[in-house]
Amino acid sequence: MTFLKQKKFLIFLLLCTILFFQGILKLPVMDRDEARFATATKTMIETKDFVDIKMLEESRYKKPIGIYWSQVLANYIFGHEPYDKIWVYRLPSLFGILVSFLLIYFYLIRIYNKDIAFISIYFLICSILTISEMHQAKTDGLLFLTVNAANLLIFELVRTNKVKNFLKIVFWIILAFGVLIKGPIIFIFTLIPLFVFSLLQRNNYFKQIWSWLGLLSFLVITLPWFIAITIKSSGVFWYESVVFDLFNKLKSGQESHGFPPGYYFILIFIFFWPGSIFFPSVLINSIKKWRVLFLDSKEDCFLSLWFLVPLIIYEIVPTKLPHYILPSYSALSILIAKHLFSINFEYEKLKYTTIPLIIFPCLFIGLLLFSIYNYSNPDPFFWLLIFIFLIFTFYLLSINLKKNLKKLLVFVGVFQLCVYLSLIYFLIPKMNVLWISENIAKIVDRNQNDVDEILNYGFNEPSLIFLTSHKSKKIDPHILKENTIFSKKIMYIVSSEYSEIFFKNPKYSDFKLVEKFQGFNYSKGRNMSFEIYKN
Repeated sequence: MTFLKQKKFLIFLLLCTILFFQGILKLPVMDRDEARFATATKTMIETKDFVDIKMLEESRYKKPIGIYWSQVLANYIFGHEPYDKIWVYRLPSLFGILVSFLLIYFYLIRIYNKDIAFISIYFLICSILTISEMHQAKTDGLLFLTVNAANLLIFELVRTNKVKNFLKIVFWIILAFGVLIKGPIIFIFTLIPLFVFSLLQRNNYFKQIWSWLGLLSFLVITLPWFIAITIKSSGVFWYESVVFDLFNKLKSGQESHGFPPGYYFILIFIFFWPGSIFFPSVLINSIKKWRVLFLDSKEDCFLSLWFLVPLIIYEIVPTKLPHYILPSYSALSILIAKHLFSINFEYEKLKYTTIPLIIFPCLFIGLLLFSIYNYSNPDPFFWLLIFIFLIFTFYLLSINLKKNLKKLLVFVGVFQLCVYLSLIYFLIPKMNVLWISENIAKIVDRNQNDVDEILNYGFNEPSLIFLTSHKSKKIDPHILKENTIFSKKIMYIVSSEYSEIFFKNPKYSDFKLVEKFQGFNYSKGRNMSFEIYKN
């Protein structure tokens, strides 16, 4: 009966899933992390080696095995050879985030009410960060699931001061899967907030969630692969994942991702919009009532620590990327939903909503203008779109001035829907210059039946490896052997800096320029030209 009562929410979630799946299908493979994960999984499927992690011949030991196993499973169920459909690799991320929504909703409806439960999920489902992560074949969607599942069990312990023995075992099993997905990162969102909570409440809650059988389950799940990869890699896995990846991120900003403290706090107003409209009000209320929040209300205290502890840790860590604190958004969403209901949706009790309301719309309109003018050409539909978003922004401001909170909640969701549709059906197709790997893959597909071999050189992004490794080889034209050139019909795709060899080197005298195209490598921030030669 409870299931039937919640059918409206389930229908809403199903419609959102159908909508998001359009983007998962249409979004080209993204450099660099997504392409690296997908290529390593593809290599795993091709080699049938489900212990080692490699991108073709190159070892990839930055993350544990969990994400690769999940993507392999998705490919065995939904994929087919040559396993180059990126949407299949994104299914674990979609699954992790959607199941998290269900867990949070049905738990909150049991302890609060369906309105708080729905508003909490509403803010999460509208968040650009959540939407972005469910569209990418990375670890964060599944990590999101394990963190939410573990912390809801902790929240039940905090709320009732007890938890059933079998749920303690489930808790440690969830931690085990979290470790297999992204190493010890899950502890930042679960055990460390629980430790701080225990200090504040002067009660050892860790002891209450402890289970020897749970620990045994944790070790049985995690140790076999870690032992196997240690033996297989001769210990290199630990150097690459712990010393080279984790410690270097803690020491300094890696791969141009270093930012000062305050980075995540500011990005809340962009990536958690529209929930961030009400963030200043919750923050001010929490500061005013900090004693009640952290000492008297155990539920709100744990939710606050679930949000704040990872936020503070990641603000201190030099290497920063927006998705690092995604699991904290669940707690923030619940806190904001509870705050709105605690003030009975009285707009007069909200503080500083106007600026957070317009930050995201203005930035999105600016993004549209910048993207089209730099990477495409404006057309009448583009200007119509800009006009619609400007009118929509002013409409949201007018609702804000009229202090109609419920109407505002509805229309910020509609605004996000328009943003999503414009990104998927307008902006991404217009950004053809950015999708270099997709363009090369299309050229390869058009010509693979007309030539004996297709070679490429000069574009080294992992997305190209993922899309073409089974039908194109990366070979430096300077070292290609002459007997290969004269014995086969070859098509060569090279970046412009390598084109001179086709005019100066006698062994390429039979090659003719047949096609050119331009692209922008967004990973390196530079324009590139490509030329296609055939003999």
